[in-house]
Amino acid sequence: MLFPGICYLALVTWIFFFTQDTTQGSFDVTMLGKKKTAPLQDYARCLKDYRVVLMIFQYSACFGCELVMNNTLATHFADYFGVDIVAAGALALCFGGMNLFARSLGGLLSDWANQRWHMQGRLWAHFISLFGQGVFLFLFGCVNSDMGWQTALPILVIFSVFVNMAEGTSYGIVPYMIPSDLAVVSAMVGAGGTLGAVIATWGFYKYVESTLLSFKLHAAYVLFWAMTCFFMRWDHLGSMFGQGTDDVDPKKHASTAI
Repeated sequence: MLFPGICYLALVTWIFFFTQDTTQGSFDVTMLGKKKTAPLQDYARCLKDYRVVLMIFQYSACFGCELVMNNTLATHFADYFGVDIVAAGALALCFGGMNLFARSLGGLLSDWANQRWHMQGRLWAHFISLFGQGVFLFLFGCVNSDMGWQTALPILVIFSVFVNMAEGTSYGIVPYMIPSDLAVVSAMVGAGGTLGAVIATWGFYKYVESTLLSFKLHAAYVLFWAMTCFFMRWDHLGSMFGQGTDDVDPKKHASTAI
């Protein structure tokens, strides 16, 4: 455990002394057209927008799920499938390894869909990613010990791809929600990921004896919030079922997905 700690300290020192916050230098709130940092009233005002609340919980369903899986999978492979602990860690790494490309893939999908169908495309890309995550999480929970880890692993990899894609599609939408309060909305959505991990851990894993049942219950949580994509609508941007009133120029919508 000492080695990663040393790496983090070295990285933090390098970032602090040898990098800058933005391409224009140190971060200044005036870059956002503000004279001071966001007060609590800004957070409360943004939370009055139901679409912000939905996005917070949608992000809790994807990034929160990733955090839970990082804490659960190695133990699951070792205890349930009887895999050696070192090999179990390697199998669990297949989940985290999808971070190398899948989150960016979600952002690219969101941008491509935006070029063709504007916000309608972004919302469908987001829904498909979340829905696919829920389906494959449920399937992962259906793999019993008789089927073996060889069956669970490919399902886990596909599940992980959808998880990370959903994170990318989430932040493909965030910049359009309340542009004047982008920093506030972005921060609250990000915090929703941690909130989702807490909800899932206490609601589906801590007091449920069957790990497979925990995965299935968690899948139901993800699918529920995926369905809320249907309710996200802006008069000027549209929804999953129609375009908005704005005559959107695709050139205005450069890549925003993180």
